[in-house]
Amino acid sequence: MDELNNHKDKIIKLFNNTSRDNLDNGMQWYSDANMVALLLSVKHNIHLNKVVGIMAALSPNNKWDRNKLDTELFLSNPSLETKVCTFMNQRKKALEIYHGNGKVTDIENILKGIKTVNFFNNILYFDSCDRVTVDMWAFRSVEVEAKTKNIEMVTRAYREVARYLEIQPHQLQAVVWGVIRGSLV
Repeated sequence: MDELNNHKDKIIKLFNNTSRDNLDNGMQWYSDANMVALLLSVKHNIHLNKVVGIMAALSPNNKWDRNKLDTELFLSNPSLETKVCTFMNQRKKALEIYHGNGKVTDIENILKGIKTVNFFNNILYFDSCDRVTVDMWAFRSVEVEAKTKNIEMVTRAYREVARYLEIQPHQLQAVVWGVIRGSLV
């Protein structure tokens, strides 16, 4: 319990050290990401679930601006040869999602990783999701190693602090991400 409280204290301290702009950006980040996906969905005439799934598949080790560009490139030319800035395995997942049925559970099964599955859900269900995208920045926010064994505790800390602040956990994560990174870009 001390470890959990320690994590929560660190998250609250970071949240309280945010700028007004970062707070506003963080609170809207997943909503804005959903809008980007929605526009791509309309432009390419592909179901929103698939677009968000592809976006999540292409996200590991990718900056957000590049992730948006890569999603656009992939939707324009859905192929393993499409030049995107992520791993081949992630491209394979994106292609499988593209050719799949678009069901949320099937997309989650393709994505597999906790971080990418949560990222997918946070974007898709930005207005109601209680998941936390535990990436390297979330681990850093509470000063623990980026290891699977730490995900549950970090997630719990974010959820409890979010409940205390009366915001959604992914909003808290996005605000803290901005503080840790220095900006939400």
